[in-house]
Amino acid sequence: MALPFFKKGKDKAPPPKQAPVSAPVESLPTETLLTMDMGASGIVVEESSGAPQSAVDEAAIMYASGQTDMAERLLKDILGGGDRRAWHMLFDLYCIQRREKEFEQLALDYAMRFETSPPVWQKMGSNGGAGAPQQAEAASLELPGLLDKKAAASLREGIAGTDKKAVVRIDFSRIEMVDENGADECAKILSAARKAKRKLQVSGVDRLIALLQDLNRATHSRAVHWLLLLELYQILGQQDNFEDLAVDYAVRFEVSPPSWSEVQAAEVVQTKPAEPADDALRLTGEITPANDSALQQFGSYAATHNDVLVDLTQVTRVDYGSVSQFISVLMQCLGSGKAITLRGHNALIHELFRVMGIDQLAQLIPHHPD
Repeated sequence: MALPFFKKGKDKAPPPKQAPVSAPVESLPTETLLTMDMGASGIVVEESSGAPQSAVDEAAIMYASGQTDMAERLLKDILGGGDRRAWHMLFDLYCIQRREKEFEQLALDYAMRFETSPPVWQKMGSNGGAGAPQQAEAASLELPGLLDKKAAASLREGIAGTDKKAVVRIDFSRIEMVDENGADECAKILSAARKAKRKLQVSGVDRLIALLQDLNRATHSRAVHWLLLLELYQILGQQDNFEDLAVDYAVRFEVSPPSWSEVQAAEVVQTKPAEPADDALRLTGEITPANDSALQQFGSYAATHNDVLVDLTQVTRVDYGSVSQFISVLMQCLGSGKAITLRGHNALIHELFRVMGIDQLAQLIPHHPD
C-alpha cells in the first residue's frame, strides 16, 4: 500500500495564497510515499512531489492547520458542485462551533438539493482545547408489539420529557398490531411533534407502513389507520406517496384529507441491535503538538492490544502538525501485525486522513459513511 505524508516541514501547515477565497494551498512540501510490503519484511520509501487534488482536500488541510474561517469559506464556495463530502464537512464544523441556526439552514438546503434527509444536529466537543465533550441528550423510544392507547401514551410522555432541541429516536420495528385508539393517538402525537419542529429519527418504519397498507386494503378499513399512514408519509417527507394516499382517502371516506406541510423530514436510521461494550480507546478534544497526551494514550493502548480500536467520535480536530506522529503509531502497529480501526471521526478529520493516506493504514469508519 502507498501512504503519502509530508516529509519536509511536516510539522508546519502549508500557507494558503492570499488572493481569492478558494485559493489552493501553496508551497506544499515534498510528499513521501511509503510503500509497504510486510510479506517481504520491508518498507520501501519513495519520494515524489504532490498537492491536494481537490478543494475538499484543501479545506481539510486548512482546518487541520487551524485556518477554520478560510476552510469554512472554501467549503461554502464548493457546495454548488454537489460533492456531499463538502456538505458533511460544513455540517460538522457548525456542530463543533455550536452554530445550530446555520446548521438548520444548511439542512434545509441539503434536503432541497439532494431530496433526502439531512444529518441531525449533534453537539460535538468544544473547538477550544481538549475539555470533556458535551453531547445533546437524546431520547430513544421503542414501541411495543401492540400499538394501543397505552403505548401511544408512553410515546407522548417520552417526547414531552426530552429537551426540545434534542433528537427523539422512535423505533417502530416491533409493532405487529395497531388498534384504532393507538393509531389515532400516535397520528396526533407525530403531528404535534412535526408542528413543534422536533428533530426526529425513526427506525423500523417500513414495517409499520406495510402493516397499515394491509389494514387500509381491508373492506372495513378505519379512517384512523389511513390518517396514521398519511402522517408517517408526512414526517418522512414522502410527498408523492402522501398525495396519492390523500386522494384515495378522500374517495374512500368522502371527506377532505389533511394537507401536505413543508417541514424538515425525519431521519431514517437502521434498527441497531444492542452492542456489547468494547475495549475501544476513546479520545476527546483536539489532537495537537501542544497537547500530545492523546497520542501518548494511543501509543500506550496500541502497545497492549492486538486489535487496535480507537473511537474518535468526540475528537474535534487533528492538527496538521500531529499527523506524522499519528502515522508513526499506526506504522508501529502494522509492523507488529496488528489490525487498526479508527471510527466515529467527523468529516473534516476523515478527509484529512484520506489526503494523508491514513486510509491505507487503518480501517476507517467515519461518522458520515461514504
